[in-house]
Amino acid sequence: MPSGLKLAVLGDFKVFRDGQPIPLPPSKKTRALLAYLAVVQRPQRRERLCEMFWEIPDDPRGALRWSLSRIRQVVGAGSDSCVRADRNTVSLDPAGFDCDFRPIAALKPDFIHKLDTETLESIADSFQGGFLEDLYLPNCPEFDAWRVAHAEQAEVLRLRILRLLLDRTRDEPDRALGACPFNRFGRTCGEYDSAK
Repeated sequence: MPSGLKLAVLGDFKVFRDGQPIPLPPSKKTRALLAYLAVVQRPQRRERLCEMFWEIPDDPRGALRWSLSRIRQVVGAGSDSCVRADRNTVSLDPAGFDCDFRPIAALKPDFIHKLDTETLESIADSFQGGFLEDLYLPNCPEFDAWRVAHAEQAEVLRLRILRLLLDRTRDEPDRALGACPFNRFGRTCGEYDSAK
């Protein structure tokens, strides 16, 4: 990936270029739009985005244009930009950035047990919190329903992976401790055991 651009959605939403954090726009809706486009990875109709993020009495198309201009400042402009926008649709070119959610989205729950332990550890390490946990938008119910659904799916997947890692590393105490959600997301190993 030539741009070195990475979007992190597992925890607080963050954007990095070459490992360095990039300041995000203060607008929560703009950050949420960027995160949404990064996760869905397919063109979205402008009308749908307007309905999802802005109320009709406002100027939703103008607000969308304004947010896209701020997003370009984050992800790059001109030929370096991964933003693809025309009169009808908006998207982020998946080839122009990496996202920590991609390995999660590609996982089929029934095949997790077939992954090797190192891959499972790498996926478990990518979780820095819940899915977009800092982008709660109560005035955008469609976006928030989408966010909550993804958060629940990701959490179920994370718990399955941790359970598998604990089972596989039972004879390696130090490694098993690394797999335990100790001090992660405010949980302890005991709380994890009780949730099984």
